[in-house]
Amino acid sequence: MMQPAFHSFDTQPLAEALRPYRGQRLDVLLTEQDAEHVADLQQQCSHLEIQLSGALFPRLISRHGFHERGAWLLPRPASHAPLLIPLDPVASADEQARRLCDALAPQLAQWPPAEGIPTLFLTFDAMIPNIASLLEGIYLHLADRVHYAGVNAGSGQFRPMPCLFDNHRLLEQAVCCTLLPHRSYPLLEHGYQLTAQPMLATSSEGNKISFIDWQPAFSRYQALVQQQFQQRLTPEQFYQYGVHLPLGLLRANGDVIVRIPVAVTDEGALLCVGEVPDHSILTLLKAPHSPTTHAIELAEKLSRHGAPERLEIYYCAGRQQHFGEQSTLELETLFSHSGAHQLVGALSLGEIGNLRPGDYPLFHNGAILCNGEGLR
Repeated sequence: MMQPAFHSFDTQPLAEALRPYRGQRLDVLLTEQDAEHVADLQQQCSHLEIQLSGALFPRLISRHGFHERGAWLLPRPASHAPLLIPLDPVASADEQARRLCDALAPQLAQWPPAEGIPTLFLTFDAMIPNIASLLEGIYLHLADRVHYAGVNAGSGQFRPMPCLFDNHRLLEQAVCCTLLPHRSYPLLEHGYQLTAQPMLATSSEGNKISFIDWQPAFSRYQALVQQQFQQRLTPEQFYQYGVHLPLGLLRANGDVIVRIPVAVTDEGALLCVGEVPDHSILTLLKAPHSPTTHAIELAEKLSRHGAPERLEIYYCAGRQQHFGEQSTLELETLFSHSGAHQLVGALSLGEIGNLRPGDYPLFHNGAILCNGEGLR
């Protein structure tokens, strides 16, 4: 099988870059700024009989850092064909999950037992407001028949845009589902720490928190930040600080799920990336200081499976904004300690995975999702 290649639309004709992949299955990670090239990608891939599956992300990742323009061309085994499924925005999460699982049923029924339990890799449009509920619905239908991993694609400005595509469609409000063999081992880390006393989301719906401890959510958040960090926030500077001081959902088993608030409504509600169930226990989190500590821990977990040929990494846009230029150091550290020969990936808008193997699938913010490639 051909190796992945990074394509720059400014330096090489697209047809020339795609020609070596004739007749293969190809995943394409495309930057948001190069969205105009989707139609050409679809036309060229259809002409070359390439089975295309792709997604738009704010930036791409290589061993050299972050890229505002370009595309990763990632050849995949033809046996693991993705499904691009539109989701009805007015349907319930359970109805959406049932439809998704019904679409996957034939592939699961034909999955060879010798391949082991597959990983269901899900790429969602980031603007879908109920992804956590969708994951719950999928788990109720599939349970431990699959492992779970995935990411959110879309605009870094959190604006609606079609961001998932195949040979013929470019969709928003959709999900791409791919079954990967058990030799795939996605791992996830975030490293955010508790800083404050627990609070109660006394009124929330979807990704909007209206009241915390019976106070307008922004006022309560503002007071906590003032108390903990002597910084008074205004709505205008909110996202600038929100990536450093996100909220955490506390789970009964002690796990913490990061929720990065990205906007304040006129009514003083907080809008987050990801759902916050009503009456959730919340706390203010402190983002990790070191750009190397968790990269080393993640590399050590990867090493238990042997050195991969390449790393496929999805790195949260909020985490990149928190670390700034040091986020490149985190990627370099992870790459150098992993022993991999190549690094591919994208800046993501939410990550799906488990903090421990075999756990219930969770929707995270602020995380690194890393998959050892070359063993799929």
